[in-house]
Amino acid sequence: MAEDNLYVVKRTAVMSNDPAELGFRISLPATFTDLKAAKAAGRRLLEEEGYNTELLPVYKVNDGVSNWQYGDGVLVHAEVPGEAEFEVAIDTVQNTIGAKADSTGRVTTPLFYIVQTMIDYNTDRSGRKRQYVVEGAYTEQKVAREQALKILLDEDTKKEDFAEYDEQGTDGDWAFGDEVVVHAVDDGGMNIVVSVIQGGEKTE
Repeated sequence: MAEDNLYVVKRTAVMSNDPAELGFRISLPATFTDLKAAKAAGRRLLEEEGYNTELLPVYKVNDGVSNWQYGDGVLVHAEVPGEAEFEVAIDTVQNTIGAKADSTGRVTTPLFYIVQTMIDYNTDRSGRKRQYVVEGAYTEQKVAREQALKILLDEDTKKEDFAEYDEQGTDGDWAFGDEVVVHAVDDGGMNIVVSVIQGGEKTE
């Protein structure tokens, strides 16, 4: 029997190797049906990616006991001088696809994820502070893209309620990348990007 929820390991990075132009990356390297297993994988992720955490000037792991200053849900905060600032977190989505895990609690089926990115340039013109939220996981890219088109809309929220609302395919000149399905700006100036990415890494 499939579990009700999926727990997605999420690594975000602000790339700082070029001070004149910040880069942003999100990676979704693993998904689990067991929260404990997902948290354990998240805590050791940077080490498994080859970083010597003992040499990092900033490497903090949320043990759930001490005061934590890096945000709810964040498991690891790390800084690599001249390269990047990393955070590892767990996002929870409903297991609408009935995905099952192996004996370690990990889902081995390749998945496509809907990711909503929120950027408030009013509070940070650099766009450095942005929030990534995994909204869903699907086995088929087509289905994921169809669902992504509905993420920002419901009975009470229509396209016309946004200051700007663009969908890929409705305009021949699409400047937001192949993975981006929707780009919108709300009345408060919040930029919202809805993307569909396969397990792996997305660069912005």
